[in-house]
Amino acid sequence: RTTFIACHFLNCEYDLGILGSLLDRYPNLHADISARYAETAPIPRYMKAFYEKYQDRLLYGTDMGFAPDMYRITFRILETADEHFYETEQFGYHWALHGFGLPDDVLRKLYRDNAVKLFK
Repeated sequence: RTTFIACHFLNCEYDLGILGSLLDRYPNLHADISARYAETAPIPRYMKAFYEKYQDRLLYGTDMGFAPDMYRITFRILETADEHFYETEQFGYHWALHGFGLPDDVLRKLYRDNAVKLFK
């Protein structure tokens, strides 16, 4: 009856198959997506499929402060299908980022509904 929340995609953003197999195996495991936006934005099709498959088990999170620019870039990655853009202020990486273009029903769960369910 314990719920576990793996922070930062369980630090498995380099191979989300690891986290996926754990989510498949343990129904009481959830994951937050914080601080892994720039690491996952280079693979938008894979990430969109991952979010859609595990949409009931993922939670929006961030530990990057409260600046409007931080929210702007995380929302851009999650919500848009923008391609090949850079964000060096928040992340400082040199690679291009891409939006996942997640559907509204997945975003609603990610931003709100999954947390409400967990934290009644």
